[in-house]
Amino acid sequence: MEWKYKVFTVDHFLSSQENLSIEELLNNYGKDGWELVGTLQNSYKTLGKPSKLDSDLIVFKRSEYNS
Repeated sequence: MEWKYKVFTVDHFLSSQENLSIEELLNNYGKDGWELVGTLQNSYKTLGKPSKLDSDLIVFKRSEYNS
């Protein structure tokens, strides 16, 4: 099975439709076949290595065949 992914900054996701609750936003993506698979947190810089993330992210996936 092949997957498509959609990644948003958390701030962008939450402000995309300000009149909707988080639950309503998630349900809307679910109706389109997207499944929330997780979040990626912007980690603190440690041992001199910069973080690869500029901000916290939210990740969805759906089957390639669900398009």
